[in-house]
Amino acid sequence: QVLATQDSDASSLSPSVLLPRSNNVYMPRVGYSMYKTAPEQVVEGVGLALQAGVRQFDCGSQYRSNAQVGTVLKRYIQTGQIETRNGLTMSSAATTKAERRAELFVTHKVSNAEQSLSTKELQRNLMQQQVRQLGLDAVGRSSGNPKLDLVMIHSPLTDRNRRLSTYATLCDLKEQNKIGAVGVCHFGLAPLQELVEAGLPPPSVIQLELSPFHQHAEIAEWAKANKCLLSCSAWSRLSSKSGPVQGWDTLAQKVAQPHNMTKQQVLIRWAVQRGYLCTPRSNSQYKVDRQTIQENSWDATKELVLTKEDMVILDGLDERISAGQLGVLDGWESEDVWSQDPNSWDPTTTTT
Repeated sequence: QVLATQDSDASSLSPSVLLPRSNNVYMPRVGYSMYKTAPEQVVEGVGLALQAGVRQFDCGSQYRSNAQVGTVLKRYIQTGQIETRNGLTMSSAATTKAERRAELFVTHKVSNAEQSLSTKELQRNLMQQQVRQLGLDAVGRSSGNPKLDLVMIHSPLTDRNRRLSTYATLCDLKEQNKIGAVGVCHFGLAPLQELVEAGLPPPSVIQLELSPFHQHAEIAEWAKANKCLLSCSAWSRLSSKSGPVQGWDTLAQKVAQPHNMTKQQVLIRWAVQRGYLCTPRSNSQYKVDRQTIQENSWDATKELVLTKEDMVILDGLDERISAGQLGVLDGWESEDVWSQDPNSWDPTTTTT
């Protein structure tokens, strides 16, 4: 899974990667996630990301902001313009709507509630409601490209029947070229293995709470063996008081400061030099938030190369820090957290 072990390799990574088992779709390595971004801040956040060169957008029903994302993307596809605090600005050299749509890579995540839909209802929800909300109907039907680039199951915390039924439906849509690729989020070894045991193809992308502080070695090995790409979900609360305080200090003092990088930029470079995808996030309310969107883009980080020595330091920070320890329980129902100790709970440990 490690794609760049030499400094020269790390500095020449391409900005996008071909997804395995996809309809020939290339996914930008670094994107922008809607996770925990208030809907009223999404329009400006997506606009700033587009201005910074970001073309991968991580969306989902659970984020309740697809309509706001779609406001920006639809205008961009139709006109090439982005609305900013200073008015409209052009942000694309592409001359046609089809070309501008082709620049974008949009991921939609299927919620637990959507996993309960029938096959026909789920197809209608994705191909009509979500495509329209995300502004991806702006091109029309003549382009022949998938309507959604990547569709992922957002959570394994339903049950085997719903996971398999939903995943099979997504695979069917992929075979019809209605979506570009199929992925899963927060799946541990048990639900991943049940997919292949049911005769279904492995996912193109597995998204996890993945960082130097929890490297999910077993899932990474499974992904490598089954030719899946790993994606780091939006890093959240790692710098809180419940996070890896000593590890953050090490990351800051031994890696970030010598390279004049932010800690978030170190996480991005660690991910891409390991061959992972990543979707950092930021609000847009304050100036520092808006600056962070630009700093965390591919264009701002592509030349900030970590050395082999840096990677060794970061790889040595693994504490297997769980979602529960970080307090990342938002999005999960109380009955989902089955451990007696909430601090040790993690969605990847599901076996139901």
